[in-house]
Amino acid sequence: MSREPEVALVLSADEWVDDLHRYCADHGGARVRCLVLDPAVALDEEFDVLVTSDRWPALTRPFVDALHDRGRRVLVVGDPVDGSDLAARLGVDALVAPDAPLPELLETVVELTGSGADRLAVGRSTDTTPEALCGPGAAISGMVIVGGPRGAGSTEVAIALAGRWADAGTRSVVVDADSATPSVAVRLGLPLEPNLCTAVDAVAFGIGAVPGALFDLGPDWPVVLVGAPNRRAGTALGGTDVAAVAHALARHYARVVVDVSAGPGDGPDDLWSALVARAEVVVGVGSGDPVGVVRLGEWVDAARSLTSVPVVVVVNRAPASRRRRAEIAADLQRDGRVAGLTFVPVDRKVEDAVWSASLVDRGPFARAIDGLRTTIRMGVHGGAGGVGVH
Repeated sequence: MSREPEVALVLSADEWVDDLHRYCADHGGARVRCLVLDPAVALDEEFDVLVTSDRWPALTRPFVDALHDRGRRVLVVGDPVDGSDLAARLGVDALVAPDAPLPELLETVVELTGSGADRLAVGRSTDTTPEALCGPGAAISGMVIVGGPRGAGSTEVAIALAGRWADAGTRSVVVDADSATPSVAVRLGLPLEPNLCTAVDAVAFGIGAVPGALFDLGPDWPVVLVGAPNRRAGTALGGTDVAAVAHALARHYARVVVDVSAGPGDGPDDLWSALVARAEVVVGVGSGDPVGVVRLGEWVDAARSLTSVPVVVVVNRAPASRRRRAEIAADLQRDGRVAGLTFVPVDRKVEDAVWSASLVDRGPFARAIDGLRTTIRMGVHGGAGGVGVH
């Protein structure tokens, strides 16, 4: 090495952390550049290798990817048996056992940096607006907006949609952008911090980074960005900033499923409008009763006034009667109003999943969501025409 490698050391109660810090100070071999508690520090500081415990909550795949984008490496100290699967899933660069001799750990650090390696300096753009990121008025690739009249079940559909994509092997993230009553965190049993406001701080003010705001729940689950922690914080969210967060996520995820508020007048109008206007597909969710169908139609009309992309609808808790379904379809599909229609039946598994903070992975509801995925794919690639009823 032309110089000693520099490490960022994540603080924890593990003995090896203090031992490594002292060993570097006394014997050299590497220099501890910074101590990390907040993941934002690891993304902002300059160093060669992040050394962390496998139990650090901020250790997620998007976070590791963000470090790699900055030319940094990640060394995890953890159990060789249990940690190997975690290391592979997160894409970290090396795994060392907690009881490994410190010289061996430092040798791994040197190997990761390479002989005479230079750090890759990556600057943060000062303009992170959607206009600067993807051009004026451009749709955000892979972004699916899910909304509808309040109480119809749009949050459940958004989570299920992202979940079914993840289960099929598609990298997906679900974002709670409902500024009035965000509920993804409660639905999945997640804490309120970090959240969408954390991600907005990253893109708008350069405080931390978007990956540090995400929850990685493991294989077959979508990554989750929970909503604002309270209504006051939600009403302060701007449409431009939230759209910039969605665009940042679209760089790493094939599908960005965004759960939005009920529509104009329900929270900041510019937030709903900005997201709908930049969606690749808009999904409206309504209940399967006469009032619910009327309100869903009004929501669809408001969305269509903002975008020319396909608008598909979901009739949630739909009636079993074929005659009534036909009446609903005739109303919603008149004058080319929607690009596709999916009926989602009542399913007891949904209630069970809500109480257990899990996903619905089989049954009528899951099959209907799979049909919705097909409708969305046809809508994106085939336009509004030719998309039928599921």
